[in-house]
Amino acid sequence: MLTAIIQARMNSSRLPGKVMMKINGKPMLYHVIKQTLYSKKIDNVIVATTNSKNDKIIVNYCREHNHDYFCGSTNDVLDRYYQCAKKFNYDPVIRISADSPLIDPQIIDRVLQKFLNNSYDYVSNNIEKIKNKWVDSTCNFPIGTVIEVSTFNALKSAWKKSKLYSEREHVFPYIQTHPELFTVSNIKIRKNLSHIRITVDKKNDLKFVRKIFTNFSNNKQKITIADIEKLVNLQPEIIKINNNTAFDEGHKKSISHNKKIH
Repeated sequence: MLTAIIQARMNSSRLPGKVMMKINGKPMLYHVIKQTLYSKKIDNVIVATTNSKNDKIIVNYCREHNHDYFCGSTNDVLDRYYQCAKKFNYDPVIRISADSPLIDPQIIDRVLQKFLNNSYDYVSNNIEKIKNKWVDSTCNFPIGTVIEVSTFNALKSAWKKSKLYSEREHVFPYIQTHPELFTVSNIKIRKNLSHIRITVDKKNDLKFVRKIFTNFSNNKQKITIADIEKLVNLQPEIIKINNNTAFDEGHKKSISHNKKIH
């Protein structure tokens, strides 16, 4: 049984409260969970939120809709993931962010298939090997479709050894930057769709995602990147709503705050 851990909290620095903001009348978290559960390989989801009183609304939502949840550290997301995976014996550990309401279940399955069919410690679609070094990359996917999966032992090792703020806030940077310790791989698509931004970090991102959803019936079972690409090709002007943000802005911001926290 495979469970995806969806990280969610209310006090996002760029768009506070975004995970509960409405898209088509439903909280963004609803759409993340719905899209994730259309994966053929994911059996369940758990929402990893924090012990902060601000995140009580997320806990209450999970209780009301019978979703599993875990409350952990507010800023040390690596610790939150490790403690969640440890408590519930999750192995592999599958990470999805709650700011990805259009996460594609087909991409989830591709990442998981590569991980499960091989002996990697970690597989994702947000890094690429360039000049024999793993670096941040969209791997040609739309921004907002990141899936990361690791063994529990790899996560535990990263949890023990990560010292920098950026290594604790984004869960897997330590694994990505230490290929001498971990076997790492990725998936990539040929056609470059990275000009499409379907993550929600700012007001314009929310505006764009809402625009995407209004073009699909509420009864549509799932929305894939093929659906989104087709829509953008028909309405190319909508890209201008939110395509002025660098794909790795959040990671660069956390690096700028780097200091040893252990």
